[in-house]
Amino acid sequence: MLDRARNALNRWVLDHVPTDWVDYVVSNTMTEFNRWANGFMWTYEHQWLLEQVREEAPGVKTFVFLPNQHWRGFTPGQHAPVHVTIDGQRHQRSYSLGRQPRGRVSITVKRQAQGKVSNWLHDEMKPGQCLTVEPPRGRFVHQGQSKLLLLCAGSGVTPGHAMVSHWMGLPSGERPDVQVMLQFHSQPDVIGAKDWRTWRQAGLRVTTCLSQAPSEPVPDGVSTRLDAAQLRQHVSDVAERDVYLCGPEGFMQQMINDLQALGVDARRIHTERFTAPTQCAAQAAAQAVPLSDLEGAEVVFSHLNTSIALTQADQGKTLLQLAQARGIALESGCQQGACGTCKLTLHEGAVSGNTLGSAVYLCTAYPASRAVVLGA
Repeated sequence: MLDRARNALNRWVLDHVPTDWVDYVVSNTMTEFNRWANGFMWTYEHQWLLEQVREEAPGVKTFVFLPNQHWRGFTPGQHAPVHVTIDGQRHQRSYSLGRQPRGRVSITVKRQAQGKVSNWLHDEMKPGQCLTVEPPRGRFVHQGQSKLLLLCAGSGVTPGHAMVSHWMGLPSGERPDVQVMLQFHSQPDVIGAKDWRTWRQAGLRVTTCLSQAPSEPVPDGVSTRLDAAQLRQHVSDVAERDVYLCGPEGFMQQMINDLQALGVDARRIHTERFTAPTQCAAQAAAQAVPLSDLEGAEVVFSHLNTSIALTQADQGKTLLQLAQARGIALESGCQQGACGTCKLTLHEGAVSGNTLGSAVYLCTAYPASRAVVLGA
């Protein structure tokens, strides 16, 4: 009863009072008692209050939250680190963010067979509970290009859905030229099916590909796996578009190969990864073949207009460590090669370790040529 009353009060305050005023009042009345009585607002942390859980597809749920006054929104395509405590141990996972009505925010979580956090969220997270989160991160956001292709598969549809939701809320003359191709296992697995259907009726070009042949005709979709032939058929001007790609690792690698075969410049393929950190780190370690002679080699961060000269003492350091050792401020997150916060684009040279197309995950990648040019 007390929890329900407190949560109702929190919702009313954040729905009716500007967050700047809430922040001012809370920061000037911060006491241990207030923090104990209402840790959702009387806190220095970003807190989310769960309001709704929706079944999106088999094994997939969307969690809709009310953020506290510290939250300042996000750019569509970004993710946020979420903290949960399970059996006394604190765990962190990053989830792409969805924008919901009335200032709410959502994450869409697919249950993983061995996923400790995803299973906890599916089984234990109930409306009225709170999560501790960190501010949004990531560069998988629209960079202003006028012609775009979104390629998404499975739960990798979430950042693409957030981008499209934003664009469809703009006047038609302010939207980029967007085409969307989605891949799911079967029709019931389509995440956000109602939204995609609504947007398609409003004029958005959306093609849904199903890897499992359906028993009946697919509305506005094709009954085959997304591949180079589908790209060639449905996106005749694919080489003119910037591509935003997100999904399972195998899907993304295949799409990168197909896109490059169709003439798409690797630097115009923007990726977001959904792979467990341990898998990414293991992959990076197995593939890494760092440059053996670092003396005099150079790494250029073109977006910062700065460069660093390497010495043999830098041997064994990742690109992120090389930059940090010289005081270069680069964004970083999990530092295990999964979240993509530190990701940059390789413009010249070669790197080894954790890469995906031209995307370089600095925390688990190493220079592999005498000159390396990285940028946004």
